[in-house]
Amino acid sequence: MWLCFYSIAPIMKKFMTKDEISEYFSVNKGTLGNDLTAMRRLSDFSAYVINPTVKRVLIDPVGYEKYLRWRQEHC
Repeated sequence: MWLCFYSIAPIMKKFMTKDEISEYFSVNKGTLGNDLTAMRRLSDFSAYVINPTVKRVLIDPVGYEKYLRWRQEHC
């Protein structure tokens, strides 16, 4: 008899757009823009924001959460 186990946890994308991050973390776009600027300026978090073109921005959701937790501790 074979038992199959399925993961119930949703699979998170490696990178998300501003709209997706804004919705996922319940952050308005203005605040997100400020956070992304701060992340780009900090060497520990700059790798989590990618600009493949001038108008496209991709954000690592795990990295954004790390930034939020770091900010909670340091501000």
